[in-house]
Amino acid sequence: MRSLPFLSILALAAVSCNSSPSGTIQIVTGEETDTFSRSPAPTKLRIDAVDSGNNVTTLATATLPTDSVDLGTQDQTAVATLEVFGLDDSGNQLVFGASVPIEYGALDGVTLPVFVQRSGELARMPSPPADTRQSPTLTVISGRFLFIGGGTDPNTSSSTDLYDFAQFAPLGSPPTLPRVPLSMPLVGTVGLLIDGQGATYYDFSASAGKDAPAPSGFTFADVAGGTTVYSSDGTAYVVGATRTTGAPTAAVLKIDPSDTSNANYPTGNLSWLTLTAPRLGAGATWVDGRGLVVGGGSATAAGAEVVGAGQTTGSALAYPPDASAGAGMTALDPQHVLLAGGMTPAAADAGVRAIDLGCAASCTTTPWAALPTPVTSVAAFSINGARAFVVGNEPASGKTHAFLVTSAAATEVPTKVPHTNAGAVLSPVGSVVLFGGANEIESFTPSP
Repeated sequence: MRSLPFLSILALAAVSCNSSPSGTIQIVTGEETDTFSRSPAPTKLRIDAVDSGNNVTTLATATLPTDSVDLGTQDQTAVATLEVFGLDDSGNQLVFGASVPIEYGALDGVTLPVFVQRSGELARMPSPPADTRQSPTLTVISGRFLFIGGGTDPNTSSSTDLYDFAQFAPLGSPPTLPRVPLSMPLVGTVGLLIDGQGATYYDFSASAGKDAPAPSGFTFADVAGGTTVYSSDGTAYVVGATRTTGAPTAAVLKIDPSDTSNANYPTGNLSWLTLTAPRLGAGATWVDGRGLVVGGGSATAAGAEVVGAGQTTGSALAYPPDASAGAGMTALDPQHVLLAGGMTPAAADAGVRAIDLGCAASCTTTPWAALPTPVTSVAAFSINGARAFVVGNEPASGKTHAFLVTSAAATEVPTKVPHTNAGAVLSPVGSVVLFGGANEIESFTPSP
């Protein structure tokens, strides 16, 4: 059994009318043993609380090394995310970690671990599941659990793992699903398991499933394997064009949680959107004020298109065709998206390029620095609009690589162990986690 190296015990008291319950916050470093000792070593510790309005309150500071820090007395009904910073003498951030949102009163008699890691690096998380499946379906349930399912191994693809970001450990007895999901959009605790034959609603809170009929127009097979993109209001879009195998498709499945008019669809009405042309291996993301943006994946269609909020069909942008397959897309700001990686039909690296959604005619992408190694099946994550974290796999070997990319440079971020055909997703605590082809969950938090 893997150990959890403990750095500090942080005592916190939650005030109430009749008592002062207390709990502890325990800082853990997972499988990395030099998080606080490697040069340059942090000399100070700071613990902040961030509420739902993003208001920040510093609860405590301390000089390292230390065994405990008193976080003071807090309102037991207050809810906040705890952020832990390891700083040098100049205040530069070297170490960072965060908790899931917690109610202080719920900590009474409880020890809550907070995983911390060196900023700008990958780090192995505590107590990973004993799972090495490749090409997993990854998503986050209830803002707390990392779901690991699907994959290319028929012996494990119906099994699942759930990793708890409140305790940084796997849950015991995860469910075996009634359908192996190639795509799995989530609303609350209910996932829609989509494969090439159909779709099944599965409620993870009740361990119960029920088949779903497809709305008229397309079939679930037209989007199976596509990435799920979520808008800021929680609407889910399963973009079939982002899958890298199967036939090109123009179908997008929309799940609208605010529309409960159809009893067949308990998580919100299902409907189809249509892109301007079928695509395969495209990138997709949501941009507030614009809508669903899709790019690449076609040698004849426009290089990018947008399905505006409330629209049912895509509108082409004035970019030349981009036939790359396997790129990842992320929003940089309200007007720009980044399309990263993927391979051209000639098996060449498609590059990293920015798309201006406001361009009206004769548009060309803006190249960013090229990735050191060409990759496909890419997941891309924006960092403050000027940087991106990119995870992808070599097309021949499946070896996983991670990169920190700017317009001027692309630098590999080494994984702690080799991964094969890993996927990546934003975690419940704001880090990016990658998993696949090794029984390790690796986490990345950027430097400021």
